[in-house]
Parts: sequence; structure tokens; C-alpha cells
Amino acid sequence: MNTKHTLMIALTALLASCAPKETSITLIETTDTHGRYDEFANDALVLRQMKAELGDHLILLDNGDDLQGTVFQYCSNQDAEHPNLVSEVLNYFPYDAVCVGNHDIEAGRKVFDRVYSEVKMPVLAANVIDETTGEPYFTPYIIMGRDGFKIAVLGLLTPYVVTWVPDRLRPGLRFEQLEAAAEKWVKTIQEKEHPDLLVGLFHSGFEPQVQNLPPDHPLGRENATKWVAENIPGFDIIFYGHDHRARAEKLTNPNGQPVYVLNSGNRAQGLAKAEVALKKGQKPTISIELMPTDDEEKDEAFLAMLQPYLDRAEEYQKREVAELPVTIHSDDAFKGSCLWVDEIHRCQLETVEAEGVHADISMAAPLSGGKTLEAGRLTVQDFFTWYPFENALAVMALTGKEVKAFLEYAYEMKSPIYNFDSGAGIIYEVTDKNPMGERIKIIGMADGTPFDMEKTYNVVMNSYRSMGGGNHLINGVGWTQEDIKNHVVWQSDRDLRSLFIDWAAKKGLLDDKPLNHWIIK
Repeated sequence: MNTKHTLMIALTALLASCAPKETSITLIETTDTHGRYDEFANDALVLRQMKAELGDHLILLDNGDDLQGTVFQYCSNQDAEHPNLVSEVLNYFPYDAVCVGNHDIEAGRKVFDRVYSEVKMPVLAANVIDETTGEPYFTPYIIMGRDGFKIAVLGLLTPYVVTWVPDRLRPGLRFEQLEAAAEKWVKTIQEKEHPDLLVGLFHSGFEPQVQNLPPDHPLGRENATKWVAENIPGFDIIFYGHDHRARAEKLTNPNGQPVYVLNSGNRAQGLAKAEVALKKGQKPTISIELMPTDDEEKDEAFLAMLQPYLDRAEEYQKREVAELPVTIHSDDAFKGSCLWVDEIHRCQLETVEAEGVHADISMAAPLSGGKTLEAGRLTVQDFFTWYPFENALAVMALTGKEVKAFLEYAYEMKSPIYNFDSGAGIIYEVTDKNPMGERIKIIGMADGTPFDMEKTYNVVMNSYRSMGGGNHLINGVGWTQEDIKNHVVWQSDRDLRSLFIDWAAKKGLLDDKPLNHWIIK
């Protein structure tokens, strides 16, 4: 062996002996901010202070659902002249990785492609597939090196996005089952990377609302975090989101090893924190906690960065739209026909008619509880209160029997309030004391013609409902996801709130009396 080669071996051995045999890492998650960055300034100061103190020993992760939820986020999504607010916030610290959320997809490919091209960190979602290439559209996972240790972060998104977001907003993308993707990518990461710490970053809730789904269900579980933690070995930590419920809990995988699951909550209510001690040849030692931030000081530099976005949104949301002659309340929907919902019905029926599509019946729900709009001049901001989501509009073909089944289910699902649909265009009674299936009596069409249980009607509703959201069409009517696609008659290209604003502005003076198409007996 020559002298040069001997020296290289000795140097390699020396460097190996000098490499740290242990280190500590802090991981922080935020999730489901929904554009509430005016409420994020408390979090921002804590994060900046931690960054200054810990340097690259802090790993900062965001779990998506950032691109929808506030007026100023909506304005930023429509503004191509300035960097998007989400990319500005993520780059401010910066974050180390972000997972895609369903409401980020719902903002539309034009928006999320632009935003994710602006961010400085990897965007993760291993189970979102580019149909052209058959490969993940986003980055499946990342490996971060810290003091000679390898930390893997795998991103996954609930595939139920396909039941809420129309194809036109996500063209060319396929969403695979989260559980199957987790199993596949954990195996890949372990065999290829041999990480010292494996972290899941899931935009999927803790556990399913509907239990005992068959294992071959094409979409698996909407909320799959608990199942993955307990059934797929390999994860040390799973940060998750989507269900808006803060949690920090230790579970056990099939090999009897701990898996720590954390959710920071939603809308900047706090942070989820995992402190990890890594030692060569040993399993990581992990402690977890939730960090409320309401009592923390605000980050003035963050607020200064935010201000131009707030100013542009303020100008937009102050624009006057129409006159509301009487005060209306969203909770009046529980008492029967009310103006809060009936103006949405009128808008839906008249808007599709103007598009050359006739709708016989409208279905709509109040989308927030406990809301009031005072009589007087309504602004754009009031319409964000009235209609807070960026749903589109759709017309579906339902038989009379299916219309009744839809309403039976809607009346049963009065909570949450956004699932409490009522109908317009038909006259019906609800007998509250009767069991589900026997509550709804449809008397006739609103124009005086008979209602026919066997006839097919065009029914207008928001796109969330028309995609199966709330399960009115699935559990109520009894359709499969494939059935739903086959009953679509028409879909709008624009979001319903924008259509609602245009409809109201053209009307000028809104109605002062409800339609009175249904009553509770």
C-alpha cells in the first residue's frame, strides 16, 4: 500500500472519529393557517427567535391549507403582479419544507403552480401523480443532513381532494391512496436512504369519521394518520393537519415502537413541537408538546411585510355591492326558509339560467353558524362572511326520489351547519319528530306543477356538494363516486362567491322576504 493511500485512510478514519456521535434537533409544525396571517404574528416571533437560537438544529415544517380562507389571501391569489402572500410567509423564516393541502389544490393549478414556483423550500406530496409522466408531481420526500445524521421527511395528501375539487382545477393530476403510498415510500426511503429519523408530513386528519372502510376502497381513509402510525412501521414522528384538531400523542407501531403524532391545530392557534435526541446506533429519543402562542408578542417585522397585502385587500373588500333591506342571520336556517339561504338559492337558480342552463331545484346551506349581516349597504367583505368558501357552481341530474333522499340526509346532518342544505324550487314540509327517511314531504314544484318521484330534475348546488362533499350524494342518495361524475350536467368556470357578488351588484336591492318554499311542522 503506498504512502498516499495510507494517509487517505488515516484521514478518513480521523474525520469519522471527529464526527458527532449525538445531536439534538427541534422540529416545529404549523398547519391549516387558511390565510390567517394577520393572526400569525405571534407565531412568527416565536419562530424567528427559535431560528436565531437553534440555527439549522431547528426544522420548520408547514402542512398546507394556506391558499384559501381570507379576503387578503384571495386577493393575493388573483394578483399576478406581486409575490403571493403564502410564498412571502414561507420564505420569511424560511421553512424547510411544506406539504400540499386540499385547499391549496382547490385554489387551482394556475395559482398553486405559481406560488410553489416562488417558494425557497421543497414542496412535498408523494401521492400526487403527474398523469403525463406517472411520477410524483411534487417532491415525494427530502433528506436533511444534521451533524452527520440523516432526517427524512415524507409528504402525503388526503386523496379525498378528488371528491371536493373539480377536475378543471387540478388537470393532469391523479391522487393515490395515502395508506398505500405511505407503505411504498417508507420502504423506498429505508432501503435507499437509511435515515436516522423518519418524519411524516401528512395533510390528512387523525382518524376517519366513517369507520370500517373496506381495505380495497380506492381512496382509503380521508383521515389516515392514526392508521398509518399503527400499521406501517418506520415512522418516528408524523406531523399532520386537515382536521383542525390540535393533538400531541404517542402511538405504537406494529413492531411495538413508539410513533409520535402531532397537529398544531389551525388558523395560527399555536405550534406543534418535537424535540429529538439522536445518538449513533440507537433509536431516537423524542419528546413532544403543543405550544400556544396567543400570549406571545407580535413580530413587528412580519406585520410590516404583511401590510401591503392588507392594504390591497382593504381597498377591494370595501367596495360596495348591493343594498340589504333587512338584517339577516345564518342560524335562522334552523327555523325554516330564511333570507340568508334563500338569496343563495335565488342567485344559483338565476345564474345558471343566465348561462343557458335550466335548473328546476336549488340546494344550498348556510356556510357558517352564528353570523349576522346588518341591513344597509353590503360590501365585498360582507359577501366573504355570507359565502366564505371558493366553491364553484354545478348542476346535477337527480330523480324525484333522489331529491327527497338528499333532503332527508341534509336534515339529519344539521351539524356542522354547512351540511344543512335546504331546497328551493319545490314546496315541502319537514316533520321534525319523524325518523330520517320519513321527515320530508314534497308537496309540489314551486311553479304549481306536480312533483314526480320518477322524473329527472336539474338540481343546482355548489361544487363541494356536487363532488360528494358532506356525503349527501353518497350516504344520502346512495351514489358511488363514479355515479356522481355521470350525473354532472354543468359546472361553472368561476367561483360561486364571485358569481354571488356579480348577481347581487346587478340586482342592486336584495330581497326583503324569504322564498318560503319549506316549513318545519
